Amino acid sequence: MTTSAELAERSVEAVLATQWTRDPAVVLNSPPGAGKTGVAERLAVQALGVMGERAMVTTQTNEQAFDLLRRLCGGFSRLPFYMIASGKLTPPANVTSLPNLRVIHRAGDLPDGPCVVVGNGAKWSWLDADHRLFDLQIVDEAYQLPDYRYHQIAGLASRQVLIGDPGQIDPVIQAELERWRCDPAGPHVPAPRALIERHPEVRQMSLPVSRRLVRDTVDFIQPAFYPDMPFVALDDARPLTFDTPGIAPMDTPLDAVVAGQSLVMVELPAMIAGEVDPDLAAEMVWTIGRVLTRGARILDHQGKAVPVTPEMIGVACAHVAQVNAVRERLGPALAGVFVETANRFQGLERPLMFVQHPLSGRSDATGFHLDAGRLCVLLSRHRVACWMFSRGGVSHQLRRYAPTGDRSLGISADPEFDGWLANTRLLQQLARDNRVYPVPSRSRLDRVG
Repeated sequence: MTTSAELAERSVEAVLATQWTRDPAVVLNSPPGAGKTGVAERLAVQALGVMGERAMVTTQTNEQAFDLLRRLCGGFSRLPFYMIASGKLTPPANVTSLPNLRVIHRAGDLPDGPCVVVGNGAKWSWLDADHRLFDLQIVDEAYQLPDYRYHQIAGLASRQVLIGDPGQIDPVIQAELERWRCDPAGPHVPAPRALIERHPEVRQMSLPVSRRLVRDTVDFIQPAFYPDMPFVALDDARPLTFDTPGIAPMDTPLDAVVAGQSLVMVELPAMIAGEVDPDLAAEMVWTIGRVLTRGARILDHQGKAVPVTPEMIGVACAHVAQVNAVRERLGPALAGVFVETANRFQGLERPLMFVQHPLSGRSDATGFHLDAGRLCVLLSRHRVACWMFSRGGVSHQLRRYAPTGDRSLGISADPEFDGWLANTRLLQQLARDNRVYPVPSRSRLDRVG
């Protein structure tokens, strides 16, 4: 019987083989935490070290480029690598100090012969070149790249590999899009979808194993957000333990994770709160403190139990205002907790995650808050456990604001309905599996005390 690890390795080998058959374009779909960057890394090293080719790697941000370069230079110390960046950019010291890395700024600085050059899409788009400079372009996190930006760099290489998670949030476009609403390959569409729409013959592949999520979480995430892309978990479980027993109401959902529930919902009393919910923010911060106070422990990569620290914890919310509300309540002892919006949490992970449901405390259900990609990102950043906080009444809210089914002419997809369906399926499964834990609000407990 094939193990998950063997299945994962075979899928990567199949992707690497497409470069020997000279496939002109490959779209590689990946579930959360399946090792997308690792595949980009192996493709780049194969092109340079084995095939003797020139490869460019396109990231969406400088931080992603720095991370990839640290992995490439550290893992393959005998190979030279290049980063193309703006002259105004100052890379961190742990990047510039890499002995086998050279930072360049212009097309004229590109090396001759086989090479791997990493840069973000914006920098590549400003490259002054009228011919193909590379044999292979690898686009990491390709679903975050709108098609109009992909067009600016697609001609730089003969072959293309677009790697990304189709369940993530679509690119943010700050322009009027009405004229392209009926175009399934419009400039606002994520690059892989637009490429497939224009060229249905493009080879499509997928990674079948999530290395981040455990099996319990995959059982919720896959049917809700990836119904057409089956995948499994590399690990069955990653245990969380506490040194001290719990007696507070909030200890019940914490202890549920100890019992094996890697994804649970914490439900506060129903209330219309809008974009900022101070009580919910206070509840999240108190719970984080409670996890640390009780002496939480997880297993490291060597299987050794280690204490949970604030740096191992992440908080994600839909709105910047709620992010600020959480940050204001952390205090010096929890300063290491990383708090951000769902958009900025894309590509990141933490062992423990505390997230706010986008529909919590709302009086309506707009397309933004129903977006399946936003909820998917929130619920797939953890390696050990995720607690989703929400006001009561979200299920009723979904029934009350069911989408009308309005669609643009010629577009078969209905993102609003897909988001509504994903939210409904997830909440129904959480309720059916007894994963919803009602708790009193922190302000009410303080008044009682």
